[in-house]
Amino acid sequence: MIRHRFLTVVLTLASVAPCVAGELVLPVFAHNLEGRAKSLWSSEIYLTNPSDQPVQVELGRFLPGEISKPTPCDLFMPPTRVVPPQAATVWTASGLATDLGCAESARGGLVLRADGPVHITSRLVNLAGTDQESPAAVLSGHGEAFEAIPLEHLPTAGTHLLPALMWHRNPCGMSAFDTFVGFANPGPNPVRVILDIPHERGRAVRLNGREIYLPHRVNVQPGTWRQLLLAPEADEDAPCGEIESFLVRVEVNGPLAIYGSVIDRSSGDPRTVFPVPLSSE
Repeated sequence: MIRHRFLTVVLTLASVAPCVAGELVLPVFAHNLEGRAKSLWSSEIYLTNPSDQPVQVELGRFLPGEISKPTPCDLFMPPTRVVPPQAATVWTASGLATDLGCAESARGGLVLRADGPVHITSRLVNLAGTDQESPAAVLSGHGEAFEAIPLEHLPTAGTHLLPALMWHRNPCGMSAFDTFVGFANPGPNPVRVILDIPHERGRAVRLNGREIYLPHRVNVQPGTWRQLLLAPEADEDAPCGEIESFLVRVEVNGPLAIYGSVIDRSSGDPRTVFPVPLSSE
């Protein structure tokens, strides 16, 4: 038991430590992505260097999703940012759009490479109703924070839980909460994902508006990103329903970035849900 607790503490500390060097996966990225209720989402990235030497961070790969480049620009070498010692740098939304080949819109994941210790976070911001003074400025609006995950710390083969998700069963009008689950696969092999909602009364739910039966299998191809909207099955004869908290059980057969995103439709505020490994004890 003591050894188990010690290992848990070590793993927890490792998960928050900056990446020493190597590749990191940012599980969600967007640029000029139109959403519901006239929302418009874009990402910016924050790079923090805790060391006493400069660190170079390279935009390695884009994991689509989708990307639109009506007028692409050529990139002769991978885009980079240099972070000074014990300092932080913002990789702006406009800079990222240019570095993705002059993308007009995009959504997916990113793989970033660092040659030294670095901590990378991002903010996915809803720009609807805001007035950005300059396209090069930092973004302002309701936002959702994500953290880049070192490749070696990705959730591995096994079962993981996405807890405290929210949905609105039989809403009279617009749903009060929407829940998405997403996956980014930076590896060379497809990853099989089996989704289940253990406490759901029925075995049918809505996945991207389509009725499916649980458990449900999804394949995430190499070098790609997928996001799925989860909703309860509607019952036309039932009275107006309540907001409910639920849990998704995610079984994977290989390394994969996994996340949940819950959007409060009354305020537009999103909340990120991180996977919890299923305990074997």
